[in-house]
Amino acid sequence: MKLKRLTAAPALALVLAACGATPPQAPPKQAMKLSVATGGISTTCGLTYQATAFPGNRRAALETLEAKVSLSVNKLASVYARNPAWIYQSETVHDIVRDALAMLDSCGLTKAQRALAHATYARSQKP
Repeated sequence: MKLKRLTAAPALALVLAACGATPPQAPPKQAMKLSVATGGISTTCGLTYQATAFPGNRRAALETLEAKVSLSVNKLASVYARNPAWIYQSETVHDIVRDALAMLDSCGLTKAQRALAHATYARSQKP
């Protein structure tokens, strides 16, 4: 009976250890920044699609949306600067930035896209 207990405890510990998150997870504070940043980029892209759906002068609306999304871009770039290999929702921060760049390009927020590209990829090219 004692032998069963002695072998059961390490087996249980091994099973529980295997259930954890895949390292290297983004720390909670950075994970929150990623959540806010990706949500902000997605929402602002949606608003941009709405603003450009109909003909007319959209310049003021687009400038406002570019300014709004820049806050999200800065949050995302700050997490990337800390560690592009961190994992958040099964993707690396590097992959999240790549997806954000594609999204910003497709919805026409080109100033924000250039700013994110400069803040992330230009930084990764430095020796």
